[in-house]
Amino acid sequence: MTQIFKKFVTPAIGLVALCTLMSAPGSAADLEKVTLRLAYIAGGIDAPIFVAAGKGYFADEGLDVDIVDGNGSTGTIQAIGNGSFNIGIAGLGALAQASATSGLDTITAVAGLVQKDPSSIISLKGSGINKPQDIAGKRFATDAGNLADGMIKAFAEANGVDMDSIKLTITNADQTALLKGDADFVNEWANPDGDHIKRFAEIEPPMLFADYGVNILGSSVIVRKDYLAAHEKEIRGFLKAIVKAHDDVVAKPADALALFMKYRPDADPKSIAEEIEVMEKYRHTARTEGKPLGAVDADDLKQTISLLEKYSGMPVGVVKPEAVYTDAYLPAK
Repeated sequence: MTQIFKKFVTPAIGLVALCTLMSAPGSAADLEKVTLRLAYIAGGIDAPIFVAAGKGYFADEGLDVDIVDGNGSTGTIQAIGNGSFNIGIAGLGALAQASATSGLDTITAVAGLVQKDPSSIISLKGSGINKPQDIAGKRFATDAGNLADGMIKAFAEANGVDMDSIKLTITNADQTALLKGDADFVNEWANPDGDHIKRFAEIEPPMLFADYGVNILGSSVIVRKDYLAAHEKEIRGFLKAIVKAHDDVVAKPADALALFMKYRPDADPKSIAEEIEVMEKYRHTARTEGKPLGAVDADDLKQTISLLEKYSGMPVGVVKPEAVYTDAYLPAK
């Protein structure tokens, strides 16, 4: 309390004012502590989370959110499943896969944050790879995990390409192989992976799988179902804060970057700024375009499950859409 304030406020009034401040909604003592684990190391796609924290939107909803980086959707799903964290960010497709293969039916997604899969075919300028059929007979460098998810096979089949004609190289350095001329194309995210490759050599416009019949729903907000039942208000408030913050990210990306850097000062501001800008185009599919952030279309989810069943070895008919996603907690339009 400043000296000027002390001079003009009687002790009684001052005590009332102090008590009012201490008991005000959103004060530190009143906030519900919530632990949040991201899917990966924080990036531009996570900007709404940091804006919600930095602008007090979480606090407005009575939440004190501790944001922790992740090391992949699988790890985050496990951390939510064993109760180490309250809320997680993980791929909706990965959650469906875990539900089917591990008998995991204790977790649900409550919002979709990346709905258009950034997976793409990336080739260098002049490669002659401009349409899906052009990858036939070409050299493909990829890591084992990327190949195992089956989506390159789905992309090839959906577009009439014989996978047996493709010359395959399994490597953990697929981008290097592409840049050195040891491969004709790689299967990476158009952004930010394509942007990274472009810093070293010109590339053809990435061919998004999602634009050619193959789309797996990506990052979503996930929670344990028992936690959700006991903390409905908190989850509603968390999603409300995220949606509000996302509007701010779109309106003022530079301000969003500044808030992100406040929480993650070791991040590369240039890379984060690029991600904030380019990742927005992956927030929605054609079916959810124009809908509020977080809303997942039932047909998109059915397609995700169907693709995983056909190409990723997920048991058929085990996972029902309603078991892994609900829109009941999103803010009203």
